[in-house]
Amino acid sequence: MEKQHFLFLLIIGLLSLPLLTECEKIRLVGPSRCAGRVEINHQDSWGTICDDHWSIANAEVVCRELNCGTVMEAKKGAFFGEGRDEIWLDDVQCTGQETSIIKCPHKPFGNNNCGHSEDAGVVCSEHVRIVNGTDRCNGRVELFHDGQWKRVCSSDWGKEAADVVCLEISCGSPVVQSATQYFGEGKGLYGIKANCAGNETSISKCMLQEFRETCIDATITCTNSKPIRLINGTNRCSGRVEVYYEGQWGTVCDDKWGMQEAAVTCRAMNCGNALTVKYKAFFGRGHDQVWLDDIDCTGHEKSLSECPHRGFGEHDCDHHEDAGVVCSETVRLINGTDRCSGRVEVFHNGRWGKICSNSWSPTDAAVLCKELSCGTPKKSQEVFTFGDSTLAGFISRCSGNVSSISQCVVDEHVGRCDGVSVACTGSPPLRVVNGTDRCSGRVEVLHDGQWGTVCDDDWDLKDAQVVCIALDCGTAQTAKTAAYFGQGQGNIWLDDVNCFGNESSLLHCLRPPFGVNNCGHGEDAGVICSANLRLINGTDMCSGRLEVYHGGHWSPIFNVNFGMGEASVVCREMNCGDAVKASGSFGQGQELRGLKITCSGTEHSVTQCTLREYTRTRNDRIEEASIQCSGIVKLADGPHHCVGRVEFYDKGQWGTVCGESWDINDAMVVCKQLNCGRAHKITRMSEYGRGTGQTWIEQIECSGRESTLSQCQQRPFRDKTCNTTAIAGVICTGSLEVRLANGKDECSGRVEVRHGETWQTVCDAAWTESKAEVACQLLECGHALNAPGGAIFGQGNGTVVESNSCFNNLTSLQKCSVNGFRRSTCGHGQDAGVMCAAQLRLIGGSGQCSGRVEIFYKGQWGTVCDDDWEIKNADVVCRQLGCGHAVSAPTSAHFGRGSGPIWMDNVDCTGQEAALTHCRHRGFGENNCGHGEDASVICLGDLQKPQITLSPSTDVHWGEKVEITCTVATEHLGGTFVLKKTQGSFSKEKFSDHEAATFVFPQADFFLNGSYFCEYHKKLPEQIIYYPQGNTVDLTVKVNLEKPDISLTSGHVLVIYSPVKVSITKGSDFSITCSTYSRYPGGIFYLTRSDKNITQMKPAIGHTVFYLAYFEFAEIDFKDQAEYSCLYAVNISSVSFCSIPSKSLQVTVLATTSSSVVAGVVSVLVILLFILVIGFFVWRKKWRGAGVMVLFSNRLEPKKQDTDDRSNGTPDERERTNQLYERGQHTDRIKAMSTNPDSESIVEKAPEDLAGRVCYELDPLVDS
Repeated sequence: MEKQHFLFLLIIGLLSLPLLTECEKIRLVGPSRCAGRVEINHQDSWGTICDDHWSIANAEVVCRELNCGTVMEAKKGAFFGEGRDEIWLDDVQCTGQETSIIKCPHKPFGNNNCGHSEDAGVVCSEHVRIVNGTDRCNGRVELFHDGQWKRVCSSDWGKEAADVVCLEISCGSPVVQSATQYFGEGKGLYGIKANCAGNETSISKCMLQEFRETCIDATITCTNSKPIRLINGTNRCSGRVEVYYEGQWGTVCDDKWGMQEAAVTCRAMNCGNALTVKYKAFFGRGHDQVWLDDIDCTGHEKSLSECPHRGFGEHDCDHHEDAGVVCSETVRLINGTDRCSGRVEVFHNGRWGKICSNSWSPTDAAVLCKELSCGTPKKSQEVFTFGDSTLAGFISRCSGNVSSISQCVVDEHVGRCDGVSVACTGSPPLRVVNGTDRCSGRVEVLHDGQWGTVCDDDWDLKDAQVVCIALDCGTAQTAKTAAYFGQGQGNIWLDDVNCFGNESSLLHCLRPPFGVNNCGHGEDAGVICSANLRLINGTDMCSGRLEVYHGGHWSPIFNVNFGMGEASVVCREMNCGDAVKASGSFGQGQELRGLKITCSGTEHSVTQCTLREYTRTRNDRIEEASIQCSGIVKLADGPHHCVGRVEFYDKGQWGTVCGESWDINDAMVVCKQLNCGRAHKITRMSEYGRGTGQTWIEQIECSGRESTLSQCQQRPFRDKTCNTTAIAGVICTGSLEVRLANGKDECSGRVEVRHGETWQTVCDAAWTESKAEVACQLLECGHALNAPGGAIFGQGNGTVVESNSCFNNLTSLQKCSVNGFRRSTCGHGQDAGVMCAAQLRLIGGSGQCSGRVEIFYKGQWGTVCDDDWEIKNADVVCRQLGCGHAVSAPTSAHFGRGSGPIWMDNVDCTGQEAALTHCRHRGFGENNCGHGEDASVICLGDLQKPQITLSPSTDVHWGEKVEITCTVATEHLGGTFVLKKTQGSFSKEKFSDHEAATFVFPQADFFLNGSYFCEYHKKLPEQIIYYPQGNTVDLTVKVNLEKPDISLTSGHVLVIYSPVKVSITKGSDFSITCSTYSRYPGGIFYLTRSDKNITQMKPAIGHTVFYLAYFEFAEIDFKDQAEYSCLYAVNISSVSFCSIPSKSLQVTVLATTSSSVVAGVVSVLVILLFILVIGFFVWRKKWRGAGVMVLFSNRLEPKKQDTDDRSNGTPDERERTNQLYERGQHTDRIKAMSTNPDSESIVEKAPEDLAGRVCYELDPLVDS
């Protein structure tokens, strides 16, 4: 027993031995006990650890094992020098919770692929550690004092001590918590109190006092779990940016580095505003890691690590691209609307405080704005309030030539202190350089503290207008390109700028990111603005309320004797053509002081006119002057302002444009400038007259993308003059009655029609291909290939109109455009569209199916450029021409050069398009080719279009069986027929070994409404032969309800009545029967009264095709006297249909009298006697004939009576007798009859219209 006890103790002791000796098997070789190269002892030999996978978690385990404080850094690359002898560990991967580094996963001892240049190290906090936190920057505070760790007590613990601790462990600054966080208790440890001033570098240098009483642990939460620092700067707030991650400091790549990222950096560093950003290792190259790249901050993040970035260590940079920043060290603006406004705070005596308003002066504000590179203070500073704070207050006094608030006298203020706010004008991020005045020159923008130019790609007058407005320079007159004002230097900040013209800054326009361009400085953009004049609130740049730059500021011109003479001078100086009006509704400003102007009308500038100051009172009715100018381009002598001879305004007079070099691209610019849409057609031979002025422009070259004609290159002919009969003209789409919007080109899109100057969309109800054909014809776009609805080209705006009779032909469309279209109830979700297909032909080949491809567009044949010309494009051409598949797609004018325009270029087909013009291309007429690049095709052969037939007809009844048959004449049998609709995605396929395929629809519904066509294709081993699309046919599904019958049934009088008028004695019972023949079951009959607009409703009964309903009147009264009619209604597919009313039945109610009763009885007896006599003679006449007699029992049940066979066994054809109805029982009897299974054969021999036959008292229902 004693031996077992001894053995147990021995085992426990042996197991405990490693735990007791672990701390003796690790050491740090470096400058202090808690910083150095990590070494471990194994097999009585010290060796190092390789830095592969070395991380902050590994370093944390080492720090804890060595009884050091919080881990600071995990060093790599033999930071503390190279070791000697063995490298014991490699690929160490701790979680951070292990008790020893050797307990972490690693390779076997001595197994590594490293050298001592990769020896790992750590830096631990020697005096403080943060325990039980969620990361290394928050938790309970413990202090290493007198050789042991002690808990720091919360008494006397304040912000100053927290500042010291956060700084010591490289965790930024402390976070103020609304409630004390709990991170456990330091049980078993002695307590200690720390009293710090806040400027100590370590808590060990604060005043420390042991605390033996009850101690509540001090806790801390610092801002940065991944800290930041600035290296190599001129002060604490400038330098190379480095971030701390995985125990190592690393740099930030300058890709996408900008002012937003700088603002985050400055705030994290407890510095002021960001002043500039630095690139290309401005503060020297860093070492080790590049931690961050492609940072994209908003500017409001707390740390750089919170901004989107590639990921720590993910980059494509080296240290030549290390980012830097310069922050304001001593002043910052807080809570402002931008970086140049906010509450003023200064850094003084190691802390931030607010400036008190009672000492703030305009001089101080000017110094601050200048220091922050924010221009000058705005006027009326008292209106700017950006809140207050609880920080300590300071007063400042600036005097002399100081450049920083830190150079002013700053003292702490005692007493009430209201924080001062400031708003500076800011540095304009835009300027013009090298021009002739303040409002002309090369455009440059300021970004990240550096000026750069703007590339002239897509640079136009709308972009120039934004620049002129931003520079307070009036209206844009010209947008200059190609470094007109000389080449700039440095960065090209902007490219492909696309403004609407109303933006407040060029930076707000659509554009790529800063610095992204494909330009050189030979493409620097420039502007010329109207420096002295501007028009406000106009509809374009040549209309609006007039203001003049006079005396260093803009002043309104008041309408005091302001007339057409003054307006003419303004329009002339602004190069805006003629004065149209000297008035307009362009709003009114609030200025009371302005100018009045007097001109003779011949001056070249308003500076030559007389300008005098004028002050109006608030009671004056004097308004500000407004003008409207014609603009520099107009179309003359046409039927519409968007049609006519092109005239151009220059040097104070109008002139024409030579038609010899005039093309569709030039016309595009004119139509765009006049807000007339696109160019429809051009004219060159004075179709709209020759004009009276001189020819201003001989040769003009526009790309079509310019916004004004003045932006196009203009030059005279070198060796000739323009033919006087060659005058440029244009027809713009704005003058046409119809246009196609939002399509691939002007020959496809949403249909819009013009009434006056208003464009309206067309509802797709009743929109057919024949109507679409009219639109294609008017636009000269060939034939309509498809007429889709359902807003397939997007929803339009404004009114939706019906197509009705307006699209019968061109004449009807033109009349509707003048007189107006009928408004539709459709929404824009039903906007109609059209896809036109230009006519094709093949020229120069051996037949109709080979040759040079030519397109007929806008009344002119033209060719196709061979850029990107492929077999897929040729396939579309061949199929469209009915020539089967393409065999080849020759280029380089294989069949000879064409002439005329080159209509298409860069054609890109998928091969499935129905027409070549439906393929993607640059736009009609847009190309960079000559006729030596004309495209051609060689097709397989002539293929017939599949035909389509409908059975029973193109108009079918709902529920009726419909068969649609596709037929093709071909040698390639065994193919697939495809049935499609022009609208929607409907498609059905059927393979057939024969020349036809039938698609059967057992019951037609409204979904079948539409235009149908057939396609056919045949699969071969290596290709698919697509036949041309067949012609379309319209299928209409309709519901036709027959006119119902109305009849009256009365047992008091006789059988069934169907008169126009009837008189019935009061108190009698009768019923009105509504009946109809219809193929649509489940209907409802309505009985209407014309006098009181009262309607009764009953469901129809019956089967097959005959339906009826009874409306019973138990005891007729005078209130029932009226004119009645029947309606039959059905609901099909949630749509209600109603028949026309039956003929009317007028019911008159008679009062009951004895004489009438006697008369009635006598009448009945006479009638009965008459019937008996007639019946007797008939019986005598036909009794010998064998047949069937229909008798009616009291329940109206028919019975057969066999007679003797007196005619060789043939049936007796005795006359069928009348059907009599007993009073009060007729309804039940009719129902019994209708449900009797034996009654069907009898009904077949009875009159078909028995329920509706007119029976009068002397006209019994006899079928002879």
